[in-house]
Amino acid sequence: MTDDESLLDELAGHDDHPPHDGTRPSSTAPAPVRGRRRATVHKRSLLRTVLPALLVVVVLAAVGTGGFLAYGWVTGNVDVSQTETEFEGPGSGEATIVIEDGDSGAKIADKLVEAGVIKTAGPFSTKFGNTPDASSISPGTYKLKKSMTSSDALDLLLDPASRAGMRVTLPEGQRMSDMFARISKATGIPVADFEAAAKDYTALGIPENPAGSAEGYLWPGTYDVPDDATAKDILTMMASRMTSELDKRGVPAADRHSVLTLASIAEKEARTPDDYGKVVRTIDNRLAGVGEAGGRPMNLQLDSTVAYVSGRSSVSTTPEERAVDSPYNTYLHPGLPVGPIANPGSATLDAALNPPEGPWLYWVTINTDTGETVFSTTMAEHDAAVEQWRAWARSKNGG
Repeated sequence: MTDDESLLDELAGHDDHPPHDGTRPSSTAPAPVRGRRRATVHKRSLLRTVLPALLVVVVLAAVGTGGFLAYGWVTGNVDVSQTETEFEGPGSGEATIVIEDGDSGAKIADKLVEAGVIKTAGPFSTKFGNTPDASSISPGTYKLKKSMTSSDALDLLLDPASRAGMRVTLPEGQRMSDMFARISKATGIPVADFEAAAKDYTALGIPENPAGSAEGYLWPGTYDVPDDATAKDILTMMASRMTSELDKRGVPAADRHSVLTLASIAEKEARTPDDYGKVVRTIDNRLAGVGEAGGRPMNLQLDSTVAYVSGRSSVSTTPEERAVDSPYNTYLHPGLPVGPIANPGSATLDAALNPPEGPWLYWVTINTDTGETVFSTTMAEHDAAVEQWRAWARSKNGG
């Protein structure tokens, strides 16, 4: 008899074996054998049913005892507070973080953790993803506290009062002189400081160029200027942004000066993205001598480049101004001017790199209020367009 069978016998409270009295079994012994066989089958069935239940009880008892002991060990030896994902808040001291264009919620969370603002990135990333207004957080420098909750940190990032320094927005197509005046007004830094910093333009990270100038190499847009920034710091930041934009577009170093020059002319000569590209194509066509130019390059004859030298804010110029000998005077000198005449933005850079196909050799703005411009292939077409402009000008003057 196996140990399992003995166990079942005890559980059943009886013994199938007859008492041993020293006598031999009677001639009817086969019947009890069949009974024992049935009992054995029954016991095995009971074994399969009861034994697993007993094992479960034993295992649970062991787990319960072990779990109690394990809990006692953890609470006695592990600092449970180390597993907390949030500071209690409300925070103290000061921490500064810089959010850059394109930063995701996860990236911002990492910066907050690094600065000691929040404890772990997970809760902030979750709150950022569940807050519709979070996408409105704009690039800039923000002042927060250390040891904040994720909710409080997000609230401060959404509060304009948390911004550090001054915010300056510079429109596309401005000259340096206009940029300097705007930045000076916002920061209190004298214009003379910007002019002095721009003279040493290579110190700003701008490569040496034929114009010997930073003009055209300063990216327009919105900047958050730190309180302690100098004129050189600000111009270096703007030059770095322009370099990044040129890198992003894959513009070779050898082509950058001409690309910026083309883009700056488009900024001054046209008003719409479609016309930006047409201006660039027309310049290319004139330089290549296409169409009725008969293969001979044509002078560009651009008022915008002459106006840059004379300091005019408008594109129109006088005969006297067009007679001044200057490397920017495209009436007198062939080819592109010596350098950019403004600081271009995304649309004109893209136009300079990928202008549309077209046979144009001339253009004229026939309505300077709306910027409507007519592009022509022949001189006869251009003369007709110029008459349209003159008629508009007379109507504006009451003639």
